[in-house]
Amino acid sequence: MSAAGAPNLELVSHAVAGRRVLVAEDSPTTHEILKLLLTQRGHHVDIATDGEQALEALRLNRYDVALLDFHLPKMNGLRVASTVRSELHGRDLPKLVAITADLPGLLAHTEDCENFDLVVAKPLDIYRLGQLVEEQAELRDEQQTESLEPGSSQLAPSPVRAAVPSTVRQPFAVEGLGYDFLLWPEDIDVRRLSARAMQATLGDPRFDAILVTQPLSVEALTSLWERKALYVLPVVDLTGTLGRMADFDGTDLGATETEQLGRLVRDFQDRRARLHRDLLFSEKLGEKLLARMFVANRPLTAAFDPRYRHLAAYDVPLGRRLVTREAEALCEHGLVKREFFERFHICPSCDSYRLHVREECSQCRSSNLSEEQYLHHFRCAFQGPEGDFRRGDELICPKCHHELTHFGFDYDRPGTMIMCGSCGHAASEPSVGFVCLDCGVHTDSDLATTRDVFSYHLTDQGISFAEKGGAVLGYARDVLRFADLPLELVVALNAAAKLYNEDKTPFALVNILYRNESEVAAEYGARRFAQARDLFIENLRNALPKPSTVVKGQSHDFALLEAIGPDQAQVDFDHLKERAGRTLSVDLGVMLQAFGPEDFS
Repeated sequence: MSAAGAPNLELVSHAVAGRRVLVAEDSPTTHEILKLLLTQRGHHVDIATDGEQALEALRLNRYDVALLDFHLPKMNGLRVASTVRSELHGRDLPKLVAITADLPGLLAHTEDCENFDLVVAKPLDIYRLGQLVEEQAELRDEQQTESLEPGSSQLAPSPVRAAVPSTVRQPFAVEGLGYDFLLWPEDIDVRRLSARAMQATLGDPRFDAILVTQPLSVEALTSLWERKALYVLPVVDLTGTLGRMADFDGTDLGATETEQLGRLVRDFQDRRARLHRDLLFSEKLGEKLLARMFVANRPLTAAFDPRYRHLAAYDVPLGRRLVTREAEALCEHGLVKREFFERFHICPSCDSYRLHVREECSQCRSSNLSEEQYLHHFRCAFQGPEGDFRRGDELICPKCHHELTHFGFDYDRPGTMIMCGSCGHAASEPSVGFVCLDCGVHTDSDLATTRDVFSYHLTDQGISFAEKGGAVLGYARDVLRFADLPLELVVALNAAAKLYNEDKTPFALVNILYRNESEVAAEYGARRFAQARDLFIENLRNALPKPSTVVKGQSHDFALLEAIGPDQAQVDFDHLKERAGRTLSVDLGVMLQAFGPEDFS
């Protein structure tokens, strides 16, 4: 949220190329807000309220993307998708996106699910859905372009089917252990996901791990973090190339290793069940990294790894630079804490840590050095390398030309000198320098900069954030966006925004959070918390003046008050909160914050 003078709160249109989109949805609220969103993003939207209308529209019109609700009247979305795919055979076939609140029911039809290019669970993140429509349309354009290139098929494959290789391979031994693996690259690769992998991005708990069957680069692994929910699955490496970035090395699977794998899968499953959905479906890399630390139940531990130019890697499938950047940001918020690992010298030219440390001449920087004893002639006090005194088998002082015959009487050997074989310079100690093994640049030791590398541990606040979501971070850090709001509330809020923009009619949106959710659920059970929350919302709805809108969300609940500003709403709600909570048998730790028109950007 950011302050702005007299803002326009209606959804802002985006400068993107207009697409033609079919929305097949029987809920008036849902298709109204989807049409509003997509139209204001520059797209042309047609509405179908049942499956037969949707199928007819797909037969008669050319669409870039079709959003199909699973439970449509007359013909469900699965049947619409399978019918149109079989009839069109790829000719002008739009991207077919399923939207559903009945994810288990949809996923039960595993084969039919592959008729969809994407599955999106309700409640919908409306901003993200707008982006997905545009991404799917662009992907369709790319595939159609590829299909027209010489030597290519005239039919562009769907991304679901493109991720599955055409050849049949023999199963790996680890696949016979009864786990449900996602395979890289069969289910997951840099560009595409299979239908099963799409299901995993929706938080489907049945998937146990990601099985890597081909060598991957660090850059390829980074794509796991670009999708939701995949980053909290353990990575099992069958290639032996990922090292510490994998959670388990499956190249040599004996009885002991099989037991270790089972324990790893169970531990990840248990911790994933405790992870708050705010982090499971987060768009922020730092929050994803924190979620990974929580689910893996271990710190981000740095270790030496000579394969990389920075000589250190973390036990997570993500590059060191990204880990460091995001972990340092989490440190600033008190969610993780540092533990010193090592201090590295850095090449000033290419930033590499792979520096060759050597003794060298302080004059010419050559490493062609030799150690030679030096002599002290007592009579004339001359000191110099023994080579300067040597004349065959005799020692002759180069200063006074007297012969040195008796050690301890004529001379002694107080130490050694460092002689440069390149320039002849003599010194009591060598200089130290660095030569970069990647770019060859030389750096004097006293001019070289250093960089500290740390391991990172979750703090108590970080653990609370992982379990309870954004509510524990306080209002100053809990950003309220349209994407966080239920669709019913977005429609009402958009109407209130229009009134505000027309005649400055005030309104207040109250965000309701429950600070004690975890404590109540732990002591009395999640069902008891849900019952108390429902009763609180019912009491609040009855106590509020009309017209007011009270809507239940995922982690938060909301109330929209018309013709009242946020300051007065805050005062009124402090009293209403007490009234609504009197009949509750548990303390929900209700926290309220009121927002007005000027708080939205």
